[in-house]
Parts: sequence; structure tokens; C-alpha cells
Amino acid sequence: MPHIVLSEEQAKVVASALQPIQVRDAKGTVLGVIPSIWTEEDIAEAKRRLASNEPRFTTAQVLEYLRSLKPE
Repeated sequence: MPHIVLSEEQAKVVASALQPIQVRDAKGTVLGVIPSIWTEEDIAEAKRRLASNEPRFTTAQVLEYLRSLKPE
């Protein structure tokens, strides 16, 4: 599959975008649209979870728990 490697700055813009990003050529012609990684629903859910008293676990804690499970 053909691909384009983004500069570090371009990659940061794509990764942090909360809205779709138009990709244009040097003349300003729209070549495509990159959807944002996070939807408004994702952000709202993350904020809800942060405001809750639900327990939180680090990646290391989750991996340790998964390793402790015995295969069935």
C-alpha cells in the first residue's frame, strides 16, 4: 500500500486533532481528509470517567493481572 511519511510536526497535528484534518497539495487542492482519532463522544466519556470514583489501574497493573491468570 502506498504511504506518506509525515514530518514530526505534521504527525503531532494529526495525533492531537479533535476534528478531521484536510490534506491539501501546494496549490491548495484538497486531496483527502484524515479523521480525528478521538470523537467528541470519546472525549466526553473520558471526562466522565476522570470525574468518577471508579478505580483506575496502570498498564503495568493490568498486565500483571493478566499474567497471573491461568490458561483454561
